Amino acid sequence: MTRRQEVAAKLQEFIDAAGRLRGRHRTSAEWALWEDEVYRYLRREIDQQAATDFHNKMHAGFSWASADASQEDMRFVDKAVVHLQVVKARVDRGEYDAESPGDLVRPATPRSVFIAHSGEPAALFRLRRFLEALGVRPVIAEWLPFRGQQVPDHARSSMDGCDAAIVFATAADAVGERRQPGRGLFTETGILQERFGEKVIYLVEEGVELGPMLDSYAREFFTQECLERAFYRVVVELKEYEII
Repeated sequence: MTRRQEVAAKLQEFIDAAGRLRGRHRTSAEWALWEDEVYRYLRREIDQQAATDFHNKMHAGFSWASADASQEDMRFVDKAVVHLQVVKARVDRGEYDAESPGDLVRPATPRSVFIAHSGEPAALFRLRRFLEALGVRPVIAEWLPFRGQQVPDHARSSMDGCDAAIVFATAADAVGERRQPGRGLFTETGILQERFGEKVIYLVEEGVELGPMLDSYAREFFTQECLERAFYRVVVELKEYEII
């Protein structure tokens, strides 16, 4: 099988997999994983424009106020699938040089941002894609090799080479009626405060309590369904840090 045939076959896999999203909510892990994999594959094997167009098909004009959320969800998936079918047709015709995939034009050493988080909700994958679209490399310690290290040491080594950090606090534990992030987030947060000082962005899911140690820090609130304010805050702060 030629490289072009491999790319076309992979695109068809994505198209077929989209049908399994029917009945799933937009915030589900299945949805986020599919969207994340497709976006990254298009960017790596086709070009950034194809990836950006896919992202726009999935999000541009979406309204959470729709009376029928499942139909609204699938309308955007269907638009994205049509885009994938067009890209596949162009690959089949040889209009993309799949033997020599295009690379995203980026700095030789992209700036990196460490993400401290609790759990892996769909919103975490969207934050990662957003940073990548800004030309920033997101670093998530749990997704890197552990190399037999203890948790604090692994967190510290994962921060090496990063220029700033994001605390992405989502609900993981419940204490009575209180909603809190996972304990691992507090371990990483204490370390990154020492490492990055003022270059830490706090993004907190609405209703989540950080506790007295972190409550004094300015933060931006978000919901799993709406990350616009959080994304805006990321851009404002990264520009201030001269990372973008």
